Amino acid sequence: MRHGWIGFFLIFFVSCGLKEGQPEKTLGLPNFLLSDFQYVSVNTSGEREWELRASEAAMYQNSDDVFIYNFTVAFYRRSNGMDVLDSVLSANKGQVNKKTLLVIAEGRVKILASETSLETERIQWDNTKKLFFSEPGIPVVVHRRGVDLRGYNLVADASLKEIRMENIDAKIQQ
Repeated sequence: MRHGWIGFFLIFFVSCGLKEGQPEKTLGLPNFLLSDFQYVSVNTSGEREWELRASEAAMYQNSDDVFIYNFTVAFYRRSNGMDVLDSVLSANKGQVNKKTLLVIAEGRVKILASETSLETERIQWDNTKKLFFSEPGIPVVVHRRGVDLRGYNLVADASLKEIRMENIDAKIQQ
């Protein structure tokens, strides 16, 4: 009898994990499946803020999210009348909310900026605040000028020039 309960709980916990890891699977079949997907976000002045390119995107009728796979997002700022590249984010999968433009990136997430790079498993871009942030418990590694910082609860701007983290461990490379 004890083995029956162990089996029940094992199946229960495994099935719960599968549902949580892939929320788009609970939405049924997508209404649109697109390859070579591209989206450009512009501000109220019509200036390009960021540009997303994904190998695949799925859209569902009952969801405000677009699920994206193997994607990059290039973040821009305006300087002297020209678009200047601030950073590039890449990840295995993620989603973009069509209303808020919140971008969630998961799986081998990397952000490259001029002097700084960042690696993690999950990060979000808040388009209203124009900030990256990580979730509690997910480590983030920042590489800058021969120093590797590992921390949690990251908040950073698009250029990775202003970064805040908690519980930081540092390694200095020589």
